[in-house]
Amino acid sequence: MKNVTSIDRKHAEDKFVVRMPQGLRDQLKQKAAHNHRSANSEIVYRLERSNELEEELARANRMVDELFAKNQRLQAELAAANTPQVAEA
Repeated sequence: MKNVTSIDRKHAEDKFVVRMPQGLRDQLKQKAAHNHRSANSEIVYRLERSNELEEELARANRMVDELFAKNQRLQAELAAANTPQVAEA
């Protein structure tokens, strides 16, 4: 029986098996080769990048919401400013 050291156990715990749809593994290998990375490094890079992009998208969505609200307020102010005032007698 093989003696498993703590380093071997730690390495085994870091492994994650992923079942890929047909053709995805080949695409991954091609992208990894194009980017001069191993398949594992390509997966890690893409996962990290997807998290970064998710955060950027959330910030952009918040900004769009803020700008939309500001636009609504400005349109209301403009409409109020363009409404003729009735002179009191």
